[in-house]
Amino acid sequence: MTSERIQPIDESRMPVPPEYGSHLLPAGAQQQAHFEWQETEEVQLRDYLDVILRRKWLIATVLMLVFLSTLIFTLAATRIYESSAVIEVSQQTPHVTTFQEVLGSEIQAREFYETQVELIGSKAMIDRVIDKLDLLAHPVVKKTVFGDGRDGILNRLSRVLKSLVGNVFGGQIQSAVSGDIAAHQRVAEYISENLAVTPSRKSMLINVAFRSPDRHLSRSVVNALIEDFIGWKMELKVEASGMARDFLMMQMDRAKINLERAEERLNDFAKHAGIVSLDARINSIYRHMEELNASFAKAEADMIAKAAVYEQAVKEGPANLPQVLGSDLIASLKNRYAELSARYEELKTTFHDGYPKVKTLKSSMDNIAALIAAQEEGIFLSIANEYESAKKIVRAMEKRIEHQKALVLDLNDRATQYSIMAREVETNKEIYQSLLQRAKEIESMAGVSSSNIQIVNRAALPLEAVKPNVKLNLLLAVVLGLLGGMACAFTAEYFADTVTHPGEISDRFHIPLLGTIPQAKPDKLGLEKAFWRHPRSAFSEAIRSARVSVQLSGSGNRSKCFLITSTLPSEGKTTMAINLALSFAAAGEKTVIIDVDLRKPRLHEVFDLKHRVNGNGVSSFLAGITGKLKIYNGHTQKLSVIPSGPVPPNPAELLASRRFRLLLDDLVGRYDRVILDGPPHIGFADTLILSKIVGGIVLVSSVGESSREAIAHFKRSIQNVNGAILGCIVNKVDFNRKYGYGGYYQSYKTYAGYGQDQDAAHSFPQRLN
Repeated sequence: MTSERIQPIDESRMPVPPEYGSHLLPAGAQQQAHFEWQETEEVQLRDYLDVILRRKWLIATVLMLVFLSTLIFTLAATRIYESSAVIEVSQQTPHVTTFQEVLGSEIQAREFYETQVELIGSKAMIDRVIDKLDLLAHPVVKKTVFGDGRDGILNRLSRVLKSLVGNVFGGQIQSAVSGDIAAHQRVAEYISENLAVTPSRKSMLINVAFRSPDRHLSRSVVNALIEDFIGWKMELKVEASGMARDFLMMQMDRAKINLERAEERLNDFAKHAGIVSLDARINSIYRHMEELNASFAKAEADMIAKAAVYEQAVKEGPANLPQVLGSDLIASLKNRYAELSARYEELKTTFHDGYPKVKTLKSSMDNIAALIAAQEEGIFLSIANEYESAKKIVRAMEKRIEHQKALVLDLNDRATQYSIMAREVETNKEIYQSLLQRAKEIESMAGVSSSNIQIVNRAALPLEAVKPNVKLNLLLAVVLGLLGGMACAFTAEYFADTVTHPGEISDRFHIPLLGTIPQAKPDKLGLEKAFWRHPRSAFSEAIRSARVSVQLSGSGNRSKCFLITSTLPSEGKTTMAINLALSFAAAGEKTVIIDVDLRKPRLHEVFDLKHRVNGNGVSSFLAGITGKLKIYNGHTQKLSVIPSGPVPPNPAELLASRRFRLLLDDLVGRYDRVILDGPPHIGFADTLILSKIVGGIVLVSSVGESSREAIAHFKRSIQNVNGAILGCIVNKVDFNRKYGYGGYYQSYKTYAGYGQDQDAAHSFPQRLN
């Protein structure tokens, strides 16, 4: 319980202060910012190490994610085998006929070999290999190129995008390509991407290599490619013989017969199945399905919108609905009700409820309220009916879509066989056209020559996979994980808006650091008077250190009367103000603490003055309600407390009044130290007003809570009004963490225990006198 010592302050006895904002300064001095930095500290290596240490778990997490993902990807990746062969390509060829193939002497050797490299990897050679090895039916190729054989969403999306790009830039819509040709093109792209043809320097050798998940496939593709390349080169040089021409004509006749039969089967099947076209623009079943889907989407969107309005009406009531708020009838009824209610309240102050006029007004008000409720209920029922109608429409359309879907599925079943037969017709047509073209080519060739290409080394069966390289991948994962983790750490540090370590106050904002208060666990009575209850704790020792810093921070009278504030609420400014006041009192200074937080005061609760102030306080005195201000005892004869009093409607105007400056002048004359517990800075003008009156300001911030932007705004605001910032006390510092100062803050953990093992008889008394 706080003992009471009432010291009335009479306004008539207060001295008249000098010019506003300078009554605490020497004559002729202007109030300027207390600190002035001559140089800016350079960023050192330990600052980067500090960021890495504080963000070590983020770096470790990124490293682990990159490493594990790389490991999983590497172990799950398909093994790739590479097989290679070597061929010799000579620029001169031996002639076996009188026809001599002439190569231009002006062609350089390197250009010749580059041409051969391009020919080996050309699309024509790849197509020959695909046909020769029947790669479209090869299980490894099908699994690698087409996956599980189903056309996935990504594949369809890719084709749509390619089609759109082709339509925009090509200027015309390309005709549809059959499935077999599309599959053939995809396999050809796969072969081309994994085929490597490289000429050897200073020799006539060319290395041909191919990679695939199957070692046998890699060997077969390489051997087939070089063999087909040699055969293809021979076909370009030799004259078509009669046997070849007869054989080709026989194949053409057979292909023609197959083509005619395939076309007849396709036409017969189309007649029996009733298929006119599979184009959605022509087929009525597909077109109707698309129209139903579009209508269903609109109906469902309309139902969702009406459901939202209905749910809002059910949850909040019809009173807040836009239809109700926009109703002129309801608005007029509410205005009439307000008028009657005002008259009713006016008559009720004079007459009782049984008075005829009062009863008449009450009855009219009830009738109007009933009409308003009826109108609101009608609007609510209208919304409910619209919602139910929308639901019925959606249900009906769902049934119609299910019926149409059955028709589409039935058509798809019939269209599958139709597509197969159509592809067969197209394939036979292509075969026939290819044979016809080859016949024309054979007829135009003349002369026979031997090949100028020899196989040096055929492709062998590879024993070990070339990909993935587990060691290299994991090493790169570690390097990239560390770099990415550090990049994330420095990015998080750059965009972090909270103070991360105490030294940041002076390094970043150039505000003197007055003290660091350890993070303490409050007891049942809290931390507000921890210095008085536990004078030998680490918290109390930190308060003493901060008190000495405050004493030495101000020149002249700046630190005699100072304001304690914070940028945001809950940063511990009131706790710091009370404990600093107790520390000054323990040091023998006659101290008074004033609660000038007229918006959310707390001193009357901490010092148990809640039921004893009885409306007397700073606000009552400044508002002129009372001419005498009571001062209460705060646990010791050296400490006095002035509570805030009732919360006023105009705190800023009261603090800027002449009475408050008179009060401060009187208190400065009576006490050695005047401490003001002010409101937070953000959002209020009180701090700026008080900064012009007091000698200096002590900012209280918290590690991990105080905003950097808020502190910067606080500093700019105080400097704009020429206020003096004595420094900053950093609260809630976790000394178990390292803040990049070589364990400097770790010393706070040990100094508090110094002398704890001494006898209790030699310990300092618990109460301050």
